Amino acid sequence: MTIFKRHMGRQAAAVGVAVALLVLGLATPAYAAVPTVTAVTPTSAAVGCQVTVTGTNFQTNGGPATLVEFGGSNGTGLHIDADTQLEVTVPSGVGSNPVEVTNSTGISTPAFPYTTTAAATCPGVPTFSPSSGIVGSTVTISGSFTTAPTGVRFNTSSLVVPTNATAAGATAVVPAGATTGPIHVYTAAGQATSATSFTVTPVPAPTITSFTPTFGPTGTSVKITGTNFSGTVSGASFTTTGVTFNGVTATFAVNSATQITATVPTTATTGTIKVTTPGGTATSATSFTVSKTHSRSITLKLKKSGKASGVVSVSDGFTACTASVPVKIQRKSNGNWKNTGTTTTSATGSYSKKTQGKPGKYRAIAPKVALNNGVDVCLKDKSPTRTIKK
Repeated sequence: MTIFKRHMGRQAAAVGVAVALLVLGLATPAYAAVPTVTAVTPTSAAVGCQVTVTGTNFQTNGGPATLVEFGGSNGTGLHIDADTQLEVTVPSGVGSNPVEVTNSTGISTPAFPYTTTAAATCPGVPTFSPSSGIVGSTVTISGSFTTAPTGVRFNTSSLVVPTNATAAGATAVVPAGATTGPIHVYTAAGQATSATSFTVTPVPAPTITSFTPTFGPTGTSVKITGTNFSGTVSGASFTTTGVTFNGVTATFAVNSATQITATVPTTATTGTIKVTTPGGTATSATSFTVSKTHSRSITLKLKKSGKASGVVSVSDGFTACTASVPVKIQRKSNGNWKNTGTTTTSATGSYSKKTQGKPGKYRAIAPKVALNNGVDVCLKDKSPTRTIKK
């Protein structure tokens, strides 16, 4: 039968299904759709070996898929893993053999370009150890693969590039999103599927309960408190894999299962904090405010009467850091600085404060001040030392 006649026959069958539904007084489901093919793994397989086809609408939305063709020849041993994945054995025919999948709605279009090769030794059924593990754990896979495996898939997970790959086996890390099911091993000839399932052990999801401080400039060290930042499940250890401040990756250290210390990255902006582990991602209920810092300077003049005066100024013109801000006057006594008075600057940044006028060394301090709920931080500054002589 020619490819044209074959396609016409399948289209007629699809129309027949729709007509039957109408005769029965039923409408064709609004969600029904033809399949799509996005990839075939391995990228080229040998006649008689199995491959994995990924795409859409293999199981629902017009599914299940009923036929997979390679250049018009029917594949055999069709097995549907999920709506997005199926397995099939390559039929005869060497060379260019575009792949098409058919469901009750129609045929995948356009045909997915694919090349098959002459018959080769297909990879043998793999075994693996351990039989279960968490996302991020390493699995050792053994078998007779003829050539070194080039890819591994845990059930319907994303494709993993194996390490230590030889014709007798490889190791692979369980990727995020993996679910319990067989392990698929891919070689240059085709695919092999394990006879038993690898069990993906769930990791408890992390939570963020608080963090301190709640604001600060980039470079600030932030302590994040929560749960399940690290731990052990079924003998396998897990830990935090990432921390972000409003989407920007931060450096961090896991102090314990309930605490992380992270540094606000240089390009971070105000937003939530997220902690990611193999168990998922936790998002803080409130935002960390990335502050803008304003450097300041303070002067000090002293009179013998004990009157201290000076001016607080700011380098970037943000006058909120100079007006109505606190100033401390300190005197050195027995090697330590002690407060002798506190005052507040005027609208222009000037201040004055009467002290007892005791002889000794004095200084003025403009303490660090947070304004606008932490959005702006006025940095601390100390004046040069001044002396009241005896």
